Amino acid sequence: MHNLFLGELNHHCISIWGLKTAENRDEQRKRSTAHTPDMQRTALQRIVTGLRKGSSSMVASVRKDYLEAVISFNNSVLITKSSPTKADLASALAAWVSSAPDGVDSLRIPPPLSYATDHFHISADTAPEPDPLGHTVFSGNVLEAIRGDICAAHLPSWLSKPPATFGSASHGKLKANHWRTVCTVNMVITLVRLWGTASSTEHERLALKNFLHLVAAVDLASRRTMSAERAHAFDTHMLNYLRGLRSLYDADLVPNHHLSLHLRECLLLFGPTLSWWTFPFERYNGLLQRLNTNFRAADMPKTFMRYFYIGAKLRWQMTSESWPDTEEFRTLGNAFETAFHDAARGSRIVEAVSSFGSDEASVPSRSRHYGVEEELNPTLYRALLSYVNALSDHAPFASRHNPIDDNRPLLPSTALFLPWTTHAGVTFATRDDALRNSFLLFRKAGPNDDGHCEIVAGQITQIFEHLRTEGDTSIKEVHLVVREYKPLSAPHQAFDPYQHFTHGMARLYYDEVYDNQHVIRTQDIVSHFASYTYTPDGIDRQCIVAVSLDRVSLTSGSESRTAS
Repeated sequence: MHNLFLGELNHHCISIWGLKTAENRDEQRKRSTAHTPDMQRTALQRIVTGLRKGSSSMVASVRKDYLEAVISFNNSVLITKSSPTKADLASALAAWVSSAPDGVDSLRIPPPLSYATDHFHISADTAPEPDPLGHTVFSGNVLEAIRGDICAAHLPSWLSKPPATFGSASHGKLKANHWRTVCTVNMVITLVRLWGTASSTEHERLALKNFLHLVAAVDLASRRTMSAERAHAFDTHMLNYLRGLRSLYDADLVPNHHLSLHLRECLLLFGPTLSWWTFPFERYNGLLQRLNTNFRAADMPKTFMRYFYIGAKLRWQMTSESWPDTEEFRTLGNAFETAFHDAARGSRIVEAVSSFGSDEASVPSRSRHYGVEEELNPTLYRALLSYVNALSDHAPFASRHNPIDDNRPLLPSTALFLPWTTHAGVTFATRDDALRNSFLLFRKAGPNDDGHCEIVAGQITQIFEHLRTEGDTSIKEVHLVVREYKPLSAPHQAFDPYQHFTHGMARLYYDEVYDNQHVIRTQDIVSHFASYTYTPDGIDRQCIVAVSLDRVSLTSGSESRTAS
């Protein structure tokens, strides 16, 4: 994956868009108006007229490229300054004419070009190279917008936030995972917002479509599941991206581009890149480098393997046993999590993140071992009762608020409220405890029109652990209380650039939530999402961008995400 993260993403930003010099570039290089051959002839004649009248100001009123061409066409005109102004060039021409035997008639005037140009030059000369399209589109203002959005966006704690000085040498060399995040999350937020609207130029829209082909290819290739359809979709996006490089930027392809065209075969043969990329080998190289050898190198393999198995067995025992709910064992559990919890950054934790689908085996949630035991308010209790009864295989529970004497068990009305919980190594928190970990995509209860559970965006307001008894079994589950974000109305959807360009990877919602609350389990979570709020053109209300961080399945249900 270094080929994609440190190779192609890095190459596109630095070599194609000129990231390292963008800070010093204006919004766009100010180009002169293109002059037709007749307009060129008029400008040249004005120089002659001004010289005949002895008016240096009239000569200096002509565009500088014409003055430079006339001086270049008359090699004997003397220029003393290294960076002359138009007035300096006009004065030099006037001085040369005054000393010439035939005056103005001695001056040779270059012929007009046969085509329109924004920079007049002698036909035998080569016109000055314009700024590359990538440098023209990716300006200093765009870089500043990306930096501002990096600071304003909310990313979950398991995703390393790119440096706020992205594009500057001050942050040092970016790691592969930083390139992945900034290009597939932060730059998607900013560039679609800037280049995906009706006011964007054609060059900006083409540059955006080309870049999103690369983003889609990288996203598909680095997912934790793989299929033939997904591998072919990756190849299609990569081919479209490379064709765009040639047609838009006239860029030379590099070895990384060639290698990426062979990746489809590797995906079909070996499956998800997670199982065969080199990140684990590099991680173990780091472990070996930090291992205390006591200068006994021959014992290193035995020591390394012995402690590896000790750690694996201890982790398995701590997570698989049902420990007594006492203060001593809670202290033990907290100490274990502090000492052995996986580092919540880098490629390791990123690739531990999966889609928590209901069709997968439930992974036990580990919550902070303290909270507040409280009575559930009537609204939340009714929502929990309805949710539990819909899932239960046993006789439905009755409400404590409306008991019915039909021998049905009563659902307990108290719960332990928690600030956050972890599920499959990922932290989910309430908006009051850790805002960045409170944004999530989840499956609403009940199928939609196509028979699938609808996936929507929401924010966690409460987390609680609830204990109930079904038959002879005590069930302790962590539930999340989520407020759903309101989708855009049909008229406003036309102003959602993310819907038109990212095809399911991101979309806009109103930055408003419904009054009703959803009670869900961790199995209903799809993933976190990266969030950013702004007021789009054409929508007079603040909206929130939700960029899916699902590493397994496409939340849009389609592999054919194109940016055409």
